[in-house]
Amino acid sequence: AKARRQDNLAGSLRNPAANVAGGGDVDIEEKETGWRLLRIMHRFYLPSVYELIGQCLALLYYLHWIVSVPICVLSNFLFLENIMKRYILTSTTDDIFFYVEQKGMEMDLSVKDAKDQASFMMAALREMRSDEKARKKKKAEAEGEEEATILGPLLGPAIKEDKNPAVPPSDFVTPENLEDVNFEMDLPVGFRRLRWALLHKDSSFIKEAVMETESKQENITMGGWDKHNDTIGLPKAPDGVNEADYIGATAETSYLMPKSAFVKANMAYETATIAEYNDYCLVLKKATLTPDVPYGGTFIAHTQIVITNTGNNSCKLVCSVEAEFPNGPPMVGRQIKSGMRAGTADAFVIFGETICKYAEHFP
Repeated sequence: AKARRQDNLAGSLRNPAANVAGGGDVDIEEKETGWRLLRIMHRFYLPSVYELIGQCLALLYYLHWIVSVPICVLSNFLFLENIMKRYILTSTTDDIFFYVEQKGMEMDLSVKDAKDQASFMMAALREMRSDEKARKKKKAEAEGEEEATILGPLLGPAIKEDKNPAVPPSDFVTPENLEDVNFEMDLPVGFRRLRWALLHKDSSFIKEAVMETESKQENITMGGWDKHNDTIGLPKAPDGVNEADYIGATAETSYLMPKSAFVKANMAYETATIAEYNDYCLVLKKATLTPDVPYGGTFIAHTQIVITNTGNNSCKLVCSVEAEFPNGPPMVGRQIKSGMRAGTADAFVIFGETICKYAEHFP
């Protein structure tokens, strides 16, 4: 008994908090809870250095680019390169997950809970890889079996006047491009011949060669021009018809775009307008609506195709794009513009390469 009393006394001296009858364990637990709350409050009210820098970078968005861009460039080259890269990656990832959460029901992939997030990302990665494999397979087939994709002389017959030198009209003014020029190409085809293939009511080049065969679009409906439908695109306007009257003519087209890695197949509604028409230059402007895609009701995709006659059976193609937000840009406006530039660039490449392919097979 004396030995037990001495052991208890030694334990009390080593742990004074244990002398409080029935309260030692409670005090320790309360202290741990207090420290935990203090750490949470510190994180909330006193951000880390990285979080503070990230907040400062985010505030630069509200400054004019003349001020914010030099600050970002200097910071990147002097001392914040890794931090800025980390911040950009984090912001992009947040936007992607917000986009997926908001529009998940419109995608082929379903949104998963946090505990299943890894499997969700793997499913997304698998679908992206399968899409890339399909694109590579398509490219390989196009290179190895190009003859099979040629449907016939859809560009129409060669026109003798296309061999002559190109002379611009005396009052000709070079058309202004839209906000982003994302494709330029020299085309080995006569100007009048290509104009017929693109505009005339008897031509099936756009529908069959470009849209159905190369772009894999379906449910295509193409309307005629709302005026001069019989003569627009002819190598020479009939007597009594002024080609200047063609300017302003519009045509409606709708089609089903194929699905991508994240967006299901969706309908597009396009209005084409002739903005310039003469024997030296053709300008075709298009306004496209895609109401079924995420945020599709907030923007209009404007594209412009400028074809200039360079003589000797050749012409120049310049394509540009611009986004319009009728009710103001949404939170993901920059991402929409970026996606629009990428998507239209792919479409313009298909357009230009298809023209070259048919011109080479049927010179």
